Amino acid sequence: MKLKSIIIDDELHNQKNLKLLLEMHCPEVLVLAMASSADEGLSLITEHQPDLVFLDIEMPRKNGFSMLEDLQEVDFEVIFVTAYNKYVLKAIRSCALDYLMKPVVISELQQAVQNVLKVVEHKKENHKLKTLVENLKNNQGPKKIALSTADELFFVAVDDIIRCKGENNYTMFFLTDKRSILVSRTLKEWDELLSAYGFIRTHQSHLVNKKHVKSYVKRDGGYILMEDGSTVSVSKYKKEETLRELAS
Repeated sequence: MKLKSIIIDDELHNQKNLKLLLEMHCPEVLVLAMASSADEGLSLITEHQPDLVFLDIEMPRKNGFSMLEDLQEVDFEVIFVTAYNKYVLKAIRSCALDYLMKPVVISELQQAVQNVLKVVEHKKENHKLKTLVENLKNNQGPKKIALSTADELFFVAVDDIIRCKGENNYTMFFLTDKRSILVSRTLKEWDELLSAYGFIRTHQSHLVNKKHVKSYVKRDGGYILMEDGSTVSVSKYKKEETLRELAS
């Protein structure tokens, strides 16, 4: 099948370069139109009803995220194309969405397109993108993140995460409903994503949600007691920082 696509990027040379790469290396993609602004992109989406949008994030006047918020319904796939911005990447990665860094690497472009094809061919709803848009719109409410295991993709409210435990290149999530979910990403990566939501790195192997901390126990070198009854180690190097974060 052909993926009907639109490219939205405020820089003309980026539009032309991506279109050329797609023509040369991704024959399954048909570029119907290109836009130089978010508002123009919205018009083209309404006109063409694409399967896939290649969306630049940082554009003048209205960025890519704001454009998605303006849509009543996002019924297409998105591959984000962006220069490095740690805040933008956090938002995208927390929902397990595909993104391409500029300049675009051909192998990464091909893989992202294949991921979209799998979703479109099976007519699956893009819960990842839906979660991102909900996060963007719902500034005050509980955010969600996507936890991808070998077999399933779970969408979990950040407030429902009690703690995380690092296990080599994996991270185990412990939730308020008693579930535990093992994800193949390091604790360091989740620390970077969750620190803005009140999570504290107490130890090389432990990350806790401050909202679910019951107390700090001083004996036995000091450890944290969580609301679910579990205990979490606090390293001597993290003790001062942990206590400061708990008190704030």
